Amino acid sequence: MISRAAEETITMKSELNYELASFIKRPNRFLAHVQIISSQEVVYAHVPDPGRLKDLLIPSAQVILIKSNNPNRKTQYSLVGVKKYSIWVNINSQVSNRLFKEEYSKLPRYENFILIKSEFSYHNSRIDFLMENHNCKNKPKKTLIEVKSSTLVKDRVAMFPDAPTSRGTKHVNDLVESLSAGYDAEIVFLVKRSDANEFRPFKEMDQKFYAALKFAKGAGVKLCAVSCSYDPIIRKELRLLKEIPIVGI
Repeated sequence: MISRAAEETITMKSELNYELASFIKRPNRFLAHVQIISSQEVVYAHVPDPGRLKDLLIPSAQVILIKSNNPNRKTQYSLVGVKKYSIWVNINSQVSNRLFKEEYSKLPRYENFILIKSEFSYHNSRIDFLMENHNCKNKPKKTLIEVKSSTLVKDRVAMFPDAPTSRGTKHVNDLVESLSAGYDAEIVFLVKRSDANEFRPFKEMDQKFYAALKFAKGAGVKLCAVSCSYDPIIRKELRLLKEIPIVGI
């Protein structure tokens, strides 16, 4: 767990120009119909998370919108956060890598890692990060790290995926293959909410992903799950919170 002193310093300030809105419906996985609370205007907003989000995007759920200044966008807003009970859940998958990149060294297991390259090309895949582990007895060890966003929590257990993911399965298989090429490999499940005490793969949602992940773990791919704190209203930030146990695999 991150120390209290460190916890107070690790922040990734979220974008400004927020609007509170009420969720109406989701015509497709990349588009939401919402009503802005301040103006009562009904607008469409881009959903930057391809997951199903069925437990989050329910009628009347309070959501956070970010307004874009890009005149070429089809939608003026992006839906980046959803309130679930008393907490906020970040569903902006586009910031997950940025968050890990800025704050990974605050986690004890990664404090001796150095980032070499983002979006590292390996065979026919783009792996999120190529890093070096300087905590090795001999020379630094090159490590491939893939980050996966989790927003689904049931009974304080975070899960991934919340929809079948052939792309995710391919990434897992590529990481297994990288071991024979001399790399270390890790998968980080970034739980972008604060109410999870542990993580488990959602076997029932995607049997192929689960099987690939189980094989990968046995082959030597390391698994890590990290919860986050998201406060878009007062502190206007998204930050890593602590590593949580992985179960069920």
